[in-house]
Amino acid sequence: MNYQDILFAGFGRHVGLREKRPGIMKLVAPLFHEDGDMVDIFLEARGDGVRVSDHGLSLMRLSYQYDIDTQNKEKIYRQILGENRVQEDGGNLFIDVSAAELYPAVLHFGQTVAKVCNMGLYRREVIANLFYETVDEFVMSGMQRFHPKQTMLPLPGREELEVDYAFETGRVPAYLFAAKEKDSAKLRLIVIACLEFQKANLPFRSLVVHQDFDALTKKDVKLVTSAVDKQFVSMDDFRDHGVTTLERLAA
Repeated sequence: MNYQDILFAGFGRHVGLREKRPGIMKLVAPLFHEDGDMVDIFLEARGDGVRVSDHGLSLMRLSYQYDIDTQNKEKIYRQILGENRVQEDGGNLFIDVSAAELYPAVLHFGQTVAKVCNMGLYRREVIANLFYETVDEFVMSGMQRFHPKQTMLPLPGREELEVDYAFETGRVPAYLFAAKEKDSAKLRLIVIACLEFQKANLPFRSLVVHQDFDALTKKDVKLVTSAVDKQFVSMDDFRDHGVTTLERLAA
């Protein structure tokens, strides 16, 4: 298979191939990382098609500045690969395509590699999209001794007044709500739920974990502060003090 002719048709003459070992060619093309280094891409014939891969060099590059060392980071990494239909085998990122798809596949693969290598730069945005999953992961793994129950409905017939998690803390349960950044609708529903539970004389303590308390409007700060018993201003705050807060409620 003449890869070069296929790639010339897409890149023009700004492309080359270097044999790394029999059957495996390294692509030399105008695809670069932000620091100017060329993206490492290798081509290997696979039956009637081509495997486009990085031979593990993208994760190696990433490891110099960022470690995938938590379940959440792993989830983000897997999400990037899944959304871009890129596979991994022992750290080697790859896609298998037909010869006719080679040029667009190389471009797509280069973009995916850039996303992986830049995880440390845009992780805040991606992690923000996983806020509720992050809360769930921490609650279900780090707070099991308080027997968390998900999606509780303390008032029969009021399905809109849903509690994210209920904990057993002795005399009265603790109700935990999660509030994502800039989700005023969810935050105000939390306020309504707490006020309705109080109006119904339910015995409970209310807790809210915010993605970013500082991002709330002054009106929302006033509403939630007047309605709930305890707030965690961020996910880090919840990790650091969530368990001890439940311990104090259970004492």
